[in-house]
Amino acid sequence: MPTSNASEPRFTAAQSPDTLPLRGYTMSQLSNFIIRQLGGPTWNIELTNQQILDSIQDALGLYSQWVPNIKVGNIRLERGQHRYLQGVDVGLGVVQVDFVESSPVPADVFYLGMISPAPLGPIFNTGMDNYDMFLRWRKTWMRVTSCQPDWFYDEMEQVLLIHNPIERYHAGIFCYWPHTCTERLDYTGADWVKRFALAKSQLLLGNQWMKFSGAIPGPVKDLQLDTGRRDKAQEEIDKLMLQLKGMMRAAPAMID
Repeated sequence: MPTSNASEPRFTAAQSPDTLPLRGYTMSQLSNFIIRQLGGPTWNIELTNQQILDSIQDALGLYSQWVPNIKVGNIRLERGQHRYLQGVDVGLGVVQVDFVESSPVPADVFYLGMISPAPLGPIFNTGMDNYDMFLRWRKTWMRVTSCQPDWFYDEMEQVLLIHNPIERYHAGIFCYWPHTCTERLDYTGADWVKRFALAKSQLLLGNQWMKFSGAIPGPVKDLQLDTGRRDKAQEEIDKLMLQLKGMMRAAPAMID
């Protein structure tokens, strides 16, 4: 008696466990995808699994250099202390430091009582124009007298050097951080890493084939290798590098 398979689940190509998702894929999924794109398992791929993983790591490393993650944090400054974040892992380094006061309420002797010390809010309706004028005057005065805080990140010693730290200031730290896994890449990053890792693997495979002198002896006739694939892989890598440079992420803009 025939049986109906109407209740059996049907899988589409997108639902296949072997299909590489657009984003959120693991390195193992991407490695298996590259092997399939190179012809495996129908053909014997003369690349080790580690060589393919190296191609993925190269793609992640390049993407991290041009489109890194940005992480932020803050530290409280102390008078007389000029070295901060000594030995602390800050990824690819500190790219920007902003000096801010923890409280906007005037507390400096230079205010000369021209601002009401009331907290900011509906009752703080007077003196804002004077407050703004004072902040501009103070920043200019600090520049003229060279007492404004400044910073430099020493990559060799991995330490943040701050000149003239002021106790009432906090330092807002912006750091570049590398991409360490493929699962957290956005759609653009996931697509670029996938394409670059595939092109790099194709180039490696082409270099492996270069050990032959253009043809492999066969039972009927010599087999001619497709050396054009290596050139196409290099062209794809060059194109992807141009695209990556156009996606370069700059440090946050500082409005002064």
